[in-house]
Amino acid sequence: MRHKSICAISVVSLAVLLGNAALAQQRAQGQRGRGAGGGEAAAAPGAPANKTAFWPNDDIQNRWKDNEAKKTINSRLFNGPYNISTNVRIVLPDDPPLTHETTADLWIMTAGTATAETDGELSDGNGPKVIRNGMRRAVHPGDVLYVPPGVPHHFVDPSGFRAFLVRFDTIQDPHLPARRTAPAVVEGGGGRGAAAVPDAPANKTSFWTSDDIQNRWKNNEAKKVANSRLFNAPYSASANVRIVLPDDPPLIHEDGTADLWIMTAGTATAETDGQMEGKTMRNGTRRPVHAGDILYVPPGVPHHFVDVNGFRALLIRFATN
Repeated sequence: MRHKSICAISVVSLAVLLGNAALAQQRAQGQRGRGAGGGEAAAAPGAPANKTAFWPNDDIQNRWKDNEAKKTINSRLFNGPYNISTNVRIVLPDDPPLTHETTADLWIMTAGTATAETDGELSDGNGPKVIRNGMRRAVHPGDVLYVPPGVPHHFVDPSGFRAFLVRFDTIQDPHLPARRTAPAVVEGGGGRGAAAVPDAPANKTSFWTSDDIQNRWKNNEAKKVANSRLFNAPYSASANVRIVLPDDPPLIHEDGTADLWIMTAGTATAETDGQMEGKTMRNGTRRPVHAGDILYVPPGVPHHFVDVNGFRALLIRFATN
């Protein structure tokens, strides 16, 4: 009897190990882009924990060109904790509708056109997956689309379509350790001098046109307000339309929050890393930044921008703990 029990336990343990291995493989595959003929793009590095990471516009443009040449939908810049990632994306004609269990998608369109088909119900009767009773929106460069977990979405009729895709969990992933950051939305304001903004919807998409985004930048500049927040989401996530004011001091986030800066216009010098002495940064790294560059700043790393000239950016924030 004792030997039978040991055998039964061994079989169960093996099944659990195989199940976990399969789950890990599925999740790893989800971190890479699908290529032509079912191929996959190379795995991306993990986001650094104690220093900034930087991608110049030339690198980003080359990734889009490579995606298009190889018919690979995705080039991932980095993977972060809790399904965080930043991706250089295209769309292939046969890309099916998707839903995500715990992860929200933030699409930032940069070139070309497409039709975003979202919301509704996902049906996979006897054929390919389709969205029933959904919403269709024409999307153009500068538009921003937020898709919460569980909401069907895809793009059809793409023509030269390029986008950044930023992903982050807004629901606790049952396969990952419990988070230390509170799930509730705790950020109320939209930045210095700006009004409070609504929370991101939990069960439908949100959409901001390029005209709306451009007007927010113009309003920031006219009123000398650093930030116009698009939404607050769980786990300290937010999307922000940003400028930099001359007296903006260096910042450091000690609450586990990371900053992803996507530069869209003008120039500045990013001063990062190093050590803080009062409100002054010592021994930091200085980089000129231009439209199309991307800067990732992990928690605890000092950062700010100086020598600004027409500087505009989208700032995406999310907790990494």
